[in-house]
Amino acid sequence: MNTEHPEGRGAFGGRDRFSNNFDFLRFVAAAAIVVTHAYALRLGYVGIGLQDPFVLMGQTGLAVLLVTSGYLIVASWESTASPLRFAWKRFLRVVPAFVLAIFVTLFVIGPLMTSLPPAEYFAALFSPAGLATIPFFENGSAIGLFQENPWTYVNGSLWTIPVEVALYGVVALLGIAGLLRRWGAILTLAGINVLLWMVWFDDPRMAKIRFTLYFFIGASFYLHRERITYRPVVAGALLLLLGFSTLTPYPAVAGLVCIPYLVLYAAHLPVPYLNNFGRSGDFSYGITRPSPGWSASPTSSSTPPTSRSRT
Repeated sequence: MNTEHPEGRGAFGGRDRFSNNFDFLRFVAAAAIVVTHAYALRLGYVGIGLQDPFVLMGQTGLAVLLVTSGYLIVASWESTASPLRFAWKRFLRVVPAFVLAIFVTLFVIGPLMTSLPPAEYFAALFSPAGLATIPFFENGSAIGLFQENPWTYVNGSLWTIPVEVALYGVVALLGIAGLLRRWGAILTLAGINVLLWMVWFDDPRMAKIRFTLYFFIGASFYLHRERITYRPVVAGALLLLLGFSTLTPYPAVAGLVCIPYLVLYAAHLPVPYLNNFGRSGDFSYGITRPSPGWSASPTSSSTPPTSRSRT
């Protein structure tokens, strides 16, 4: 793609999946999240500030994944023949790997790592307190896991799954209602999100709502792709702004302004090695969680996540 001109028709100007760098970007983003989760779990979240470089790296990784998700999920909706087909593709993308991750965590890792005898572990697992930890595993101590860690999370990153599934539903509902391409639909949802964020800016729980903004912005970039021009000078200016923002209290605000354009600019750079990064499969898939996505080729078939193709 020529980054000096707006995109042509279709998700990638009529080109296939291997004319972009989405696979590479998602792999890097997922790897960054793994590193930052390990750092936070080892030291404990209480003593880590929001300006900590590792925290910023993890937040950037999540932002990258959600920008690409918003962009590609809307592309998937527009290339899919029916809502049921879209739902089936989303099911295949998320549920099999999600169920497998939960099964391995509870029935392979759990019995090996728990401090409880096997009988007590399974009794605790199926107790009300144990069931309350599924599927997000935010209190591993309930089943005797990682009790010596500052935080006993087992797989806390799975909180993103219901958030992403809800966003897929939003795209489908807007599409069915014929509102997806209405100028004000996505903008209204983003505006409500911003207002909520402004009211509860300092509340860490707002992160789940704040990060959905990246999805909506990515979706908007796709919907208006023919009018968006990707230029090196703009990307450079935004990168500088993002860097300088880390010296202020508002890198999160700068991230919303800068990261979506930078992600999509980088995704469309014509770098042969990076374009072909995902030919053997989506390596980001399952690193942190079932990752958001859609095969970048509108004509690709829907296959289970265990295959090399992606839906």
